[in-house]
Amino acid sequence: MMGYQLVIAEKPSVAGEIAKVIGATKRESGYFSGNGYYVTWCVGHLIQSAMPEDYNPELKKWSLDTLPFIPEQWKTVVSENTKDQYKTVEKLIKSNDVTELVCATDAGREGELIFRLVYNKTASRKPYKRLWISSMETKAIQDGFNSLKDGREYENLYQAAVSRMNADFLVGINATRLYSCLYNKKLNIGRVQSPTINLIVKRQRSIENFKPVPYYVLTADCGSFKAYKRLDWLSLSVEDMEKATKQVVDKCNGKKGTVSKLEKQDKTENAAALFDLTTLQREANTLLGYSAQQTLDIAQSLYEAKLTTYPRTDSRYLTDDMEESTLELIGELAKSKLVDTKTLKDYDTKKLSMKRVVNNKKVSDHHAIIPTKSVLTADLEKLPTAEKNILTLIVYRLLTSPYAAQKYAYTKLELDVEGEQFTATGKQILDNGFKEFQSNLIEVIKAKPEKEAEKDEPENEAIPNNITQGTTIEGVKVSSKAKKTKPPVPHTEATLLGAMENAGKELEDEELKEAMKDSGLGTPATRAGIIERIIKTGFIERKGKQLLATQQAYTLMDLLPEKLKEPELTAEWEKQLEMIRRGEVKSNDFMTNIAAYIKNIVESSKGISSEDAKDTFKQEKEVIAVCPRCGKNIIELPKSYACESGKEGCGFTLWKEDKFFKDKKKTLTKKQATDLLKKGRVKMTGLYSAKTNKTYDATIILDDTGTYVNFKMEFDNSKK
Repeated sequence: MMGYQLVIAEKPSVAGEIAKVIGATKRESGYFSGNGYYVTWCVGHLIQSAMPEDYNPELKKWSLDTLPFIPEQWKTVVSENTKDQYKTVEKLIKSNDVTELVCATDAGREGELIFRLVYNKTASRKPYKRLWISSMETKAIQDGFNSLKDGREYENLYQAAVSRMNADFLVGINATRLYSCLYNKKLNIGRVQSPTINLIVKRQRSIENFKPVPYYVLTADCGSFKAYKRLDWLSLSVEDMEKATKQVVDKCNGKKGTVSKLEKQDKTENAAALFDLTTLQREANTLLGYSAQQTLDIAQSLYEAKLTTYPRTDSRYLTDDMEESTLELIGELAKSKLVDTKTLKDYDTKKLSMKRVVNNKKVSDHHAIIPTKSVLTADLEKLPTAEKNILTLIVYRLLTSPYAAQKYAYTKLELDVEGEQFTATGKQILDNGFKEFQSNLIEVIKAKPEKEAEKDEPENEAIPNNITQGTTIEGVKVSSKAKKTKPPVPHTEATLLGAMENAGKELEDEELKEAMKDSGLGTPATRAGIIERIIKTGFIERKGKQLLATQQAYTLMDLLPEKLKEPELTAEWEKQLEMIRRGEVKSNDFMTNIAAYIKNIVESSKGISSEDAKDTFKQEKEVIAVCPRCGKNIIELPKSYACESGKEGCGFTLWKEDKFFKDKKKTLTKKQATDLLKKGRVKMTGLYSAKTNKTYDATIILDDTGTYVNFKMEFDNSKK
């Protein structure tokens, strides 16, 4: 009797798609079976690095004396959260029915790691093959199974992956314990987390140190268009600057202007590429104010409801085999209720160029995020508002990305007025292309994008055709406006995600820049979690859309060695890991260097231990209100807003993650807590109802019994 092939995928949904194609149609507990196959899944990482206490129970206590911690033999443990699924996979691997395995995890470094950690944990010696696909299209799966590779061909990829995991472990465990013990405060430090905090600290310091520089903008009003000139009098005092500007205005105002130079060009602007997770998160933050984590959670819900494709992707393109089905989907979407049919009445599928969205070479582990055909038949009215908004963003992006470019005539001219040169630009739309439909998106999702900064030299709608080189204009009206250079703006989640994704572009070393061009800080799947973590641990705080560094973030960045807080470390690693993948560097050599680096950090830091160091992070707790029970101060703590009298006193506490708010998918902010304490009530929007699966608005009222803190809700023309 022929044995079974055991196919191990990374996620249940992928396992389900593969099982359908290869005929394993019988659903079992934790796997599928049929047609000579078992198909199971890993639910992400089933195996994780062992903690120091797993090597030696005495290492559970943090101490400088036990550092550096560098294992001689690496251990792994089964993740507590997914141990039941691991038991299922282990049982199948060890089953006598199974003669061969197929690694069907994601086609990339981390996918390889997920499979190999499980395979090694079971101590299996059974042969295995590798399925390497980036699309869940039926043909892609069939072709993949027809050309399975020997799993051992990917040994170097695995070595690169496990080296990355172990190196991150060494840096995270040792640096976190080292600085926490030195400064008497838990300080989470990591290769990605610390440089991310530093991005925000550096932005704020550039704002704080910014010195505005005055300048003037002169406007030459020619009737049918306006031209501009910027005057920077850097060597003059403010008073002399004003006088000098007035002299130029007096000299030119009411005089004749001559077009000394004129250039015309026909230009095009293509639509943005499809969404990967990071660009979706940035768009949702900019237009809707959603956090990166909220967008990821929503995208995951849409994926699990089979309304969109896999969200944790870093690709903005589709595979070649998806072209035909995607073109068909676009045609149906354009006529569906998902979009504003009034606006899309002129949508012409003949103006689509699928080459803009289809490119095998630009697809890594997963293709771009797009809607599935299920959206055409699903009852979308049942979706919460936030999910509808994210789905709408994804639908509109698919409709616009391959659509015809916007075409316009661009004109630039120079105007000479009494020897002073003014510049004018004009943009005349010839064919609005994709923007005809994109512009309606804001209204459809009721977005509130930030206002664009006023331009010093705004574009004219068009430069009249009768204006040519040599044209003279009588009585040009010239005026001036005093301005100052503006500081950088604080990071939002949208800009921080962009900075993390493009961190390598700022590197001066070309080799390191090249090594990091496809990675950045973190991955699309981890960046949201990193942002949430640095907020939760008190390094960063949200203020509206802005992300601001706290004092402890400034302090930590001043203490850390440069390499631990800059993206160079990640770039150096990526360069080495790629060389491991290519077989040019041994994994052991890489890990030896990492161990030496860790030893150096620990040894050079131990000498600074002192009583002064232990007080470095001590700071006054912020008082936000008066305690309604005893009249003492309410202070902000990492997880709550509580009376300074503590448990020994009245015990009044407002938990940030109180079950009342958590059930409604909200976290109690400082401003909301302050309003509750000072006014007894606060209006909150977007509260989630599990019963209706929708969001609603309500006024939350503080109801303190003296022993327990309760909350009531008051509705004002709102429906739960």
